[in-house]
Amino acid sequence: MLTVEAIHTYYGKSHILHGVSLEVRPGEVVGLLGRNGVGKSTTLKTIMGLIHPTEGRIVFEGQPIARTAPHRLARLGIGYVPEDRRIFRLLTVMENLRTGLDRRGVTEERRNILLDKVYQSFPVLAERRYQAGGTLSGGEQQMLAIARAMMLEPKIILLDEPTEGLMPKMVAQIREIIGLLHRESVAILLVEQNVPLTLEVSDRIYIMEKGVVRHHAAAAALRSDDSVIHQYLGV
Repeated sequence: MLTVEAIHTYYGKSHILHGVSLEVRPGEVVGLLGRNGVGKSTTLKTIMGLIHPTEGRIVFEGQPIARTAPHRLARLGIGYVPEDRRIFRLLTVMENLRTGLDRRGVTEERRNILLDKVYQSFPVLAERRYQAGGTLSGGEQQMLAIARAMMLEPKIILLDEPTEGLMPKMVAQIREIIGLLHRESVAILLVEQNVPLTLEVSDRIYIMEKGVVRHHAAAAALRSDDSVIHQYLGV
């Protein structure tokens, strides 16, 4: 579904990604692990068109997308939940969700189906649908960010640090949401510092170090032998 081939990305003169390659197959959860500052979030931003690679290719469902605008990638079926969530703090929960619902070709019946589905997955959002996004807790804002991406009915979601700063109860809820998306055959590329969570929910794992993918393996293999995790992450 998604193929990243030898991309190089810069911030100004700083060379961040050095030939990163990875792939995500339909319906699969792929974890991207690494210490802070190794280029994981930059990889997601490059895929999403927020930064343009200077070299390499990004292909989605057979179509090159490396210099495609982010809003066009969303229409193709790529959802993105950034590390800082980026909800509209002054808009209500419902208004935040409508930013993904109010698009061409979505009937009123389909809107209601999508809203009902999200409210079943996130009951707290149903309770607070008329509450301003900025007044939600950190975990609730994370749920809203994921729910807003789901409104686009994406084929793949790029999830950047979804459990960062959350209490264990909220982390467990995020784990359940990832499982739900997986069961519904939505592919996920997950950047996460929570190594046990990532190993639990992922099918395959890439490990990055200094802007380079150093290791790639099935998550099950890393769960049974964690020596590679210790080598690159020190945990």
